[in-house]
Order: sequence, then C-alpha cells, then structure tokens
Amino acid sequence: MQLDTDIFTDSLFILRKLHRNKIRENSAFLKGRVLDVGCGMKPFQRFVCYHDYTGIDDNIRMRPDVNASALNMPFPDNSFDSVICSEVLEHLKEPAKALDEIRRVLRPGGIAYITCPMCWCLHYEPDDYWRFTMYSLKQLIETGGFEVLKIERIGGVFSLVGVRLADVWYNAVADLLSFVPRLHAERTAAVLTFPLSVLFYTAGAIFDGLDKRDAIGWVALARKRASGK
Repeated sequence: MQLDTDIFTDSLFILRKLHRNKIRENSAFLKGRVLDVGCGMKPFQRFVCYHDYTGIDDNIRMRPDVNASALNMPFPDNSFDSVICSEVLEHLKEPAKALDEIRRVLRPGGIAYITCPMCWCLHYEPDDYWRFTMYSLKQLIETGGFEVLKIERIGGVFSLVGVRLADVWYNAVADLLSFVPRLHAERTAAVLTFPLSVLFYTAGAIFDGLDKRDAIGWVALARKRASGK
C-alpha cells in the first residue's frame, strides 16, 4: 500500500487518499494524449502513463495549460485518447453539456475517468449545484454518448464520517489558535488532526463494506461510443 506521506498534513487526507487509490487502480486506462478537465493543480498527473498531458481550468490562478471553460473547450474533435474529469460536474450548471464536450474531444473508443460526490458539504460556493447517486451518474454518462465500463464507490459511511470530522476539527483548532501566526496554527491543527484521519481511514478500509448504501462519491470509467450517441 502506498503511504502518500505528502498528504499526511491535509485535513482531507481520507478523501485525497481514496481518490489516489482509485486513480492508481485505473491508471492503465489513462494513457496517450490525456486531458485533465478542471485540472486545478494537476494532482493526478504523476499517477498516469501519458505522452502528453494537458490541463484545462477556468481559474487562471491555477495556472492551467489552457484557461477555458469545460462547457466550451478550445480543442478540435477527437483530440485526446483519455480524459480525466474529477470533482467538476457538481460545479457546473450544465453538466450534460460538459460531457458533450468531453465526448467531442475524445477519439472514438477513448476513455473518460469521471468522479463526482454523492455526500459532501457545500464547497466552492456559490458554484455548487449537484450531487449524484450511481444511477443518476450512469444515466448522465450514457445519455452523453458513452458506454459505462464500471462505476465504483469512493468511500463509505466510516470514511465519510471520518473525513468530515477531521475537516471540522482541523478548522476549529486553526481558528482557536488565531492568536498565533496562521502557518503555525495550521501546522498544529494538522498534527492534531492526522491521528483522527488515520483512525477513520483504517476503520473505513475495514468496515465501509458493511453497508454499501453510503458513499462519499463515485468514480466512473466510460468509453466513447464509436458512432454518435
């Protein structure tokens, strides 16, 4: 098991770790010319075998390769072998339109790796519009012209409770230490939060399978249909 020590001090360690586990499991499908839609700081780039990796984001502060919207991507048809779209659809008023664009820029038979939340708090407000069950996500992807190869859970009830508790505790500690420099407050909060994250990550690995009705979110692997929708 990969330890991922670089995210030990992240209040969302459980969530980051679960996402890394999934991208590693599916990295063999993501190759060639890879497009990362809503790339942020490109957290998945080093886990993918590619010969060209392009990140697109509408937030110029992320310094993406291409600054543009997922709803109108400035690429020719059939440009990429693989597309990563992680935790983006819930922030778009028209997620179906984004999937149309992803299908357009993918070559026939190309692979899309899509993740989205089912149970999560409000974030990046006010641009937070949707949550998905596995069934609504499957319908959205299939309607967008893809064959769904698989949909898998990201976490379960123990992981969900753990990552939310860790995030709330981290921010509470950092706020309580507001009288010291912010960097010191955050480091102290991180040290005090990590044991909680490890405890619940371990509990999730053991017990999340007991009840499969809960999920932090979903990961879908889908193939562009060779001809139309």
